[in-house]
Amino acid sequence: MIWISLIFYDNPTQNRREKMPKKVRTAKGQIIDFDLLKIKEQMVDAPKPSNVQARQDFIDQKMRRRVKRVKDQLLEAKKNPVNVKSDLEVKTTEEGPKIDEIKEPQKRKIKRKTKK
Repeated sequence: MIWISLIFYDNPTQNRREKMPKKVRTAKGQIIDFDLLKIKEQMVDAPKPSNVQARQDFIDQKMRRRVKRVKDQLLEAKKNPVNVKSDLEVKTTEEGPKIDEIKEPQKRKIKRKTKK
């Protein structure tokens, strides 16, 4: 029985397998390193340093202030409506209101350079 326990627990090939990196080649031929993925997961799950957390809080507060400022500007604009005058003049006649047409601006002629 001692010999069997040595096979299961002290097998050198088993130790080598555990230490070997787990890399797999996909059907497209890309190599995926599962050890690297595991390390990246641990980095994401690790608590953030205080300076990183402070920077994120600063950015969040800045965004909140910006949204609040824009919201206040919209409310002020809503309270004070703007009178927009039309470019068209309305003339009243016996037949009813008549609207003058706007003259369209003339097209500019563009001089193109030609190769000589």
